Amino acid sequence: MAGKDRVTLKSMSCGARLRRSCDASLGEGGSMRDPFLKHRVKKFDLSSLDWIDEIPDCPVFSPSTQEFEDPVVYLRKIAPVAAKYGICKIVSPVSASVPAGSVLMKELGGIKFTTRVQPLRLAEWSKDDKFAFFMSGRKYTFREFEKMANKEFVRRYSSAACLPSRYMEEEFWHEIAFGKMESVEYACDIDGSAFSSSPNDQLGRSKWNLKRFSQLPNSTLRLLRAAVPGITDPMLYIGMLFSMFAWHVEDHYLYSINYHHCGASKTWYGIPGGAASDFEKVVREHVYDHEILSCEGENAAFDVLLGKTTIFPPNILLHHQVPVYRAVQKPGEFVVTFPRAYHSGFSHGFNCGEAVNFATGEWFPLGAVASQRYALLKRIPVLPYEELLCKETTLVANEFTMSDREDITLTGDTRIQSCMKAPFVQLMRFQHRVRWSLMKMGARTHYKADIDTTVLCGICKRDCYVAHIMCNCRADAICLCHEEDIRKCPCSCDRVVFVRKDIFELEALSKKFEEEIGILDEVGKWMSQSDGSSTHPCLFDGINHNSKYFPYCKIQIDASPEIHTFSEIDILGYDLNKPYPTASTITFAHGPHDYTTQSDECTSSNRRTFSRSCPENGTTNSYPLSTTDEAFSSDKLAAQDSDDSDYEVFRVKRRSTIVLEKRCSEDVTTNLTENQTQSKD
Repeated sequence: MAGKDRVTLKSMSCGARLRRSCDASLGEGGSMRDPFLKHRVKKFDLSSLDWIDEIPDCPVFSPSTQEFEDPVVYLRKIAPVAAKYGICKIVSPVSASVPAGSVLMKELGGIKFTTRVQPLRLAEWSKDDKFAFFMSGRKYTFREFEKMANKEFVRRYSSAACLPSRYMEEEFWHEIAFGKMESVEYACDIDGSAFSSSPNDQLGRSKWNLKRFSQLPNSTLRLLRAAVPGITDPMLYIGMLFSMFAWHVEDHYLYSINYHHCGASKTWYGIPGGAASDFEKVVREHVYDHEILSCEGENAAFDVLLGKTTIFPPNILLHHQVPVYRAVQKPGEFVVTFPRAYHSGFSHGFNCGEAVNFATGEWFPLGAVASQRYALLKRIPVLPYEELLCKETTLVANEFTMSDREDITLTGDTRIQSCMKAPFVQLMRFQHRVRWSLMKMGARTHYKADIDTTVLCGICKRDCYVAHIMCNCRADAICLCHEEDIRKCPCSCDRVVFVRKDIFELEALSKKFEEEIGILDEVGKWMSQSDGSSTHPCLFDGINHNSKYFPYCKIQIDASPEIHTFSEIDILGYDLNKPYPTASTITFAHGPHDYTTQSDECTSSNRRTFSRSCPENGTTNSYPLSTTDEAFSSDKLAAQDSDDSDYEVFRVKRRSTIVLEKRCSEDVTTNLTENQTQSKD
């Protein structure tokens, strides 16, 4: 192919520095392969690229100016068709009058960013040969990066013109398998937006401005009371020739939307959400060596894919009948990915994109699946799913009486409402059944304290919005999904179940939903499709008790203040009214012991620190409380880690994979310290 052997991208000095650093670390720690050295990977046959023509294009939609008025309404309109492909492209009928470069250089004061170095090679995905991206240490302004990227493109192709997308696709896969380029740079996960704030910019003042997306009336993420960079607030992605984003699925199976501001095209590959299990099976059996999998079964590949560094050609998916679709995104076009749709891709040259996540009522069933998978892997969640579910369904119930409030009005579509009501009823039925069983085992029930935090389960890390359990034999709270641990606990009457103060209102709402036709049928489907015993079945059928259980039967709640050897306030908590730090490092300080995990990329200049203290008197100070929301007296998400991941659509927070094994009985409070180092920008 023309150009491959004649011109080679000049090696970057940062790549050389990284090579020396990697060589030093390899000499100390083992036999890992040189992360920049290309070699033949037999499992990926790229001797022929004819398979490129076998990938069909995803659907492309061109809304009218009128259809473009409301993004969520339009996305719901096209979803029945587009979701079958996992990915689609939307051509904007309006243009930005202020270029992205002007926004970044003038409106945002010429922000600077640090790039990542991406090795241009394939990995064996074995114990000795994995794939990782690295921080370059280089800082650029938008114009500086544009100049560097365009210079490298011209050096390779002797032309500044855009080249055909089919040709660039061949170039990318040939280069990554056989070429001489060692690496490229990619500026991803940059806080900020290139949408103009000028009132004269038609696209900037529209609802498709990604800075406003999460707060749209029908957006579920509007219920989060703090911004989550990359999820509720957009991030920028500035690429060069062959910058890539690895195969990944959005956190919590959220939707994503990506706008292409300027520059060369991007090629995207998307997998329909319905084929996600088949995708993971192929990755587990034909991409990863078994030795690098941390667990068995269907979650094995999912766990590794969360690292967002897995690069492999789509032909292996085609060979195993996994559907793959392509999008070639150009300036002025949006790419939308649907829940549980894996995707990856690369840039054809210098470009600038922007992305954010969103969720609507249809997302809740898949959000529940994602939360369950994180719990099985003991991954700290990014979003408090249980809290969002309870809040959104409460608003659904009140939509007619509160219809004068624009910010909470919801569509009356019964299918969308069913997507929220069925998981809510399942949750409330399950929680009530377990709480009743615990009562029969001698546990007492108290109301939760008025603290502005969400409790995370000390075992599986899921958020405990409705209820959680505490006892003397554990230093932390646990959710109601752990039968074996509860059975082993000797506390019995010393066990306390804490419930929300609006628990009876939530249960009454659940009973009301059950009266609607089809809801209990949907709940039954959920329970039959459930994976594992930790979410749906009645956990305590073996308990000897004389009373027969009836759904929503009365459970006595002690309204008096809880006087006990432990306090509910002395638990792991995180104040979501505080801004989320963006970080890829989480540190738990246990006196003389520090446990730290970092993402493979070692990318973040920021750090979030959670300090546990073991005071001599056994008393701890909880994190300062924020003002309670008038509409929802809610707990907040605890101890969240971050993930500065190397993928196109959004930054996000890598959940901590550490499991804390060393605990002390007094070590019951986690104080959040925002130890964010100064940004390199």
